[in-house]
Order: sequence, then structure tokens, then C-alpha cells
Amino acid sequence: MKNKLNLVLVILSVFILISCKDKATYSKMDNSPKVEKSSVHKIVINEFMDAAGYTYINVSEGSETYWMAIPSTTVKKGETYYYASGMQMVNFESKELERTFDVIIFSEGISASEEAASKPTVKTPHSESDNLSEKTEAISIELPEGGISIGALYKNKSDFNKKEIIVRGKVVKVNKNILDKNWIHIVDGTNFEGKKDLTITTSELAQLGDIVTFKATVVLDKDFGAGYVYNLLLENGEIIK
Repeated sequence: MKNKLNLVLVILSVFILISCKDKATYSKMDNSPKVEKSSVHKIVINEFMDAAGYTYINVSEGSETYWMAIPSTTVKKGETYYYASGMQMVNFESKELERTFDVIIFSEGISASEEAASKPTVKTPHSESDNLSEKTEAISIELPEGGISIGALYKNKSDFNKKEIIVRGKVVKVNKNILDKNWIHIVDGTNFEGKKDLTITTSELAQLGDIVTFKATVVLDKDFGAGYVYNLLLENGEIIK
């Protein structure tokens, strides 16, 4: 659909979701979602279903038909909606629906008007809190045994690619059940060139404000498609006591 399934877009956020440079968490340059401009998409809903906090919608855009997933939303079959961007996932399995989608677009939401959809007000599922700079003020986290600080990790990231490391920090954002993982953002009071938070994907869960220690694998330039590239990501995180 004119490259619409390879959208150059928003998601973070959801996720999956647009954020400004120091307010987001995944681009090649600053760990925020790499967003490329795309026109507003006009869609008509053919069918929909709700599951696990998402609304899955089958839509038509011109002569093309495809599936989308958006945060739980009340929609009507046959109605026209608009969205600005989304993230393409291939062979996405929804455990709740017991179904695998060959191709699906994750978007932060749809709007009833083209004007509303064109406003860059949404965030990716992986975007940081707006007040992250406030949250990192005066934070001082003791370095875990055998661990590394967030600032040092960013500074020397190439040395740790594909290696397992230990980090500790305060949880400042949690996104649950995004691509079958929880996305946890931590800070420890250190930074490198303004990069101060770290995103960890994990099957475990932590609460906002928790001080947690993770063992996880460093992945650089993680490409989720549709223009979403993480400069630095920790995968398969395990909370260690």
C-alpha cells in the first residue's frame, strides 16, 4: 500500500508510539524513536475485536485491506477514521486472540478527523516520561557488583554489544505486554551526552519507583522495521536480587 506497510513514522510508541529528542527512547541518534514523515492515512473499519488492552481493527485504505492494533478504543464498523503513523510487525502472534497476523500495524491511535490525526501528540510505547529530567535529578544509585553505570554503558556501548551485563536503576516508566514483553525504563543518575535512561525488555515486572538490578544482553541498532531503530537496548532482562 504505497509503502504504507513500511511506514516512516511516529511509537513508541506503540507501542508501538512520537517524542522529542530527549523525551523518547529509541532512535539511532538519541535512543528516541526514529520517525520519518508520512501522510495521514484515511481508513474505514471492516471489523474489530478487543483483547488485552488493545483493539484490533481490520481496515480498508483505498484498495488495500490490512490489520491494525491500537490502544483499547471504541470504534464503529463502517466508520471512517484517520491515523498518522504506525509500526509494522510481520508474523505477529496474539496469544490472547490465538491468532497470528501475517502483517499488522501498531499505532498509538486513530482519530475521527484528519486534522486531529495529523497532530504529533502521541508517543511510542517505548517513550520516556515527559518529566524524565526531573525524575533523574539527585538520583544516586549504588553500582551493583560486577555492574556498569548507564552513562558508562552509553559511552562504551560498542564494547558491550551482544554481551550480558548487570545494571541497576530506578524504574521511571513501565510499558506492559508490548510485543509479548514488558518494557522497563531505568535511570541511575549518570548520563553520557544527555542519554540518561535505559530500556530493558523482560518477561518480569517492576513498579514505578522501584530500584531494580537487571542482568540482560546488550543489543545495538535494534531495527524493528518501519523506521524504529533502538540505538541501545537491553534484551531478555532478568531481575536479580
